[in-house]
Amino acid sequence: MEHTEETQGSAAFGGYLKRLRETRRLSLDAVEELSATFPEKVTKSHLSRIENGLALPTFPRLMAMSHIYGVGIASLAERYEIELRRSMKPAQLDGKSDESVLKEFEALGYSGEFGDALILVWALADRARAQGTDPTRVLELRLKIIVCLLKLGRYEFAKSQCEEILSTAGLPESLRLPTLQLFATACLRLQLYQVALLALDECERGADKVVGTGRYRGDILVLRGNLHRETARPLEAVDAYRKALEIYSETGESFEVLSARLNMTVAQTDSGLLDAARDGVESLLLSLEAGQHNRLRALAFSQLAVIQFNSARLEAAERCAIQSNAIARPREYHGIVFRNCFYLWKIAKARDDSSATRLNERTLRSYIPRIEESIPELTEFQKLTAGVQP
Repeated sequence: MEHTEETQGSAAFGGYLKRLRETRRLSLDAVEELSATFPEKVTKSHLSRIENGLALPTFPRLMAMSHIYGVGIASLAERYEIELRRSMKPAQLDGKSDESVLKEFEALGYSGEFGDALILVWALADRARAQGTDPTRVLELRLKIIVCLLKLGRYEFAKSQCEEILSTAGLPESLRLPTLQLFATACLRLQLYQVALLALDECERGADKVVGTGRYRGDILVLRGNLHRETARPLEAVDAYRKALEIYSETGESFEVLSARLNMTVAQTDSGLLDAARDGVESLLLSLEAGQHNRLRALAFSQLAVIQFNSARLEAAERCAIQSNAIARPREYHGIVFRNCFYLWKIAKARDDSSATRLNERTLRSYIPRIEESIPELTEFQKLTAGVQP
C-alpha cells in the first residue's frame, strides 16, 4: 500500500516535535492558531496524531512548524528523513554489549557504510539514555551520530545538533572542543566559511584540553586543509595535510595517516602538481591491501583516474575508474561510482564515442537520486547537461 501521511507515523520524530513544542511552552491550540497564516494549517488533532507517531506531516505543515518552533526547515526535514530511515531499518541491540556495538559501528565506518553506522549508534545512544547512563557518555555517543550525519551530507541537521550540545550547561572542554570541531565541519560544508574559520581558531587555542591532543590537532589541520581547498587555496591545503600527516604518524593513527595521504594527493591535483599527486596515490595504493579499507581504496583508484584524466592519459584514467567501480559498485558507494562514471562519460565524449557517452550519461542520471554526499562532479554534470533531455 502506498504510504500517505495517515498510513504510518514515526514515534521518534513525533516525540521530537512534541519536545520542541513543550520546550517553547506552546499548547496544541497555540500551534494551531499560529499556523493559521501558513498554506496548510496544523490542526491540534492532527498535530497530536503526529506527536504520537500515528501520522506523518506534509511538507507545508513541516514548514509551518519550523517557523513556529524556530528550527530551520532544512534541519527539520533532514531529521524527518533520518527518523523515517531508522523506523524502516531498526537496529537490533538485544544481547549485545556496548563494546561490541561500538566495534561494529567502527567497522561500518571504515567500510563507508555510514547509513547503517548511524542507525546503530543512534540506537545505542537511545539505550544509554533509557538506562540512565552517565550524561557525558550519552554526549560522546551523540558526537558519533553527528560524525555519521556529516558523512551522509546532512549538514544542517548536524549543525543543529552541534549547537544543541554547545548550549548544554556545564559542558566540559573535553567535549565542547570536539563538538566545536564538528560544528566547523558542518559550517564548512554549508559554505559558512568565516564561521568555520572562527570555530577552527578556537579549537586550536584549546587543543591541549582535549584527550588525545595529538590526534585532535591532526584533525583540526585536516579540517583547515579542507577549508583551504574549498576557498581555492590548494597549496595551503597541501601544507596543512602534510602537517596533519606528520602528527598522525607520530601518534600512530594508522587509518588517519592513510586518509591524510589521500587528501594531500587531492590538494596536489588541485594545485596542478600532477606528478607528485600520481606518485602519492600510487604509493598509497601499494599500502592498501585488497579487502582492507575498501572505501579508501575505491577513493584512491578514483583519484588516480582524475589525475590520469587531467594528464590526458585517457586509457589509464579509464582503467583506474573501472578498478574503482569494481570495489565501489558491490558496496553501494554511490558517490564514488558517480564520480568514476562522470570521468568515463568525459572520456567517451573526448573520444567522440556517442554510444559510450549515452550509456554513461544514463548511468549518471540513474545514480543522482542515490547520492547522499556533496560531490563537485554532480554539480558539474548538472550544469553541463542543463536543458539536455535524457
